[in-house]
Amino acid sequence: MRVQQIGVVILATAVAAIALAATAAVDGPQAGAPPRALVVAEGLAEDIQADLDARNWTMARTRLAELQKNRVALQRVLPAGETAGYGVVLDSLISQLGRQERPAALQSANRLSRAIVGFMAKYDMTVPAQVGYLDVAGRDAIYAAETGRWPDASTAAAELRANYAGVGTHVAGKDSALDRRVRQRLSQLDRAVAAKSAARVRAIATALLEDVDLVERTY
Repeated sequence: MRVQQIGVVILATAVAAIALAATAAVDGPQAGAPPRALVVAEGLAEDIQADLDARNWTMARTRLAELQKNRVALQRVLPAGETAGYGVVLDSLISQLGRQERPAALQSANRLSRAIVGFMAKYDMTVPAQVGYLDVAGRDAIYAAETGRWPDASTAAAELRANYAGVGTHVAGKDSALDRRVRQRLSQLDRAVAAKSAARVRAIATALLEDVDLVERTY
């Protein structure tokens, strides 16, 4: 097996471990708010994606350095089994940023975000994990479409629907107009993915992510 193939296998294994941890995370909340290191990691992972979207490599590297420093603090508050997969994806992101591999770096940063949402779900959160996964899936849809991975884009669109199903009733009760708009955008996204229009997917998913911010404020 070539070195490159080995790297892909290792990364895939790490992602699978993250997914397993995220699934287990919803079994029961822990008392209290999430630790500061987790909140910091969440913000940095999202900020790095915004920097890469703007092709601001300098700022992305600056935030990555902060994320690396934060890893030690994260290891103190999370079980070793959970941080192992996170560390592999972080190391992959470090390598991709070093080589300025933008699409791969965006995907890795979003994998970190997905892991963090899973970690967050273990704590007593006001906003349910489904809202965090809406953010992750929306970005996944954009990244998959822009790299021509249409089956992955379709999976992301389906994940968006599944997670919104878990919070839609709440949103409708708080802001019926927002609920209608989100549902409309989900249908539009399905059509854009089916048409394989990366530009439309980005436009619709970006608008949907803005609405997810509003969904979060209903809690």
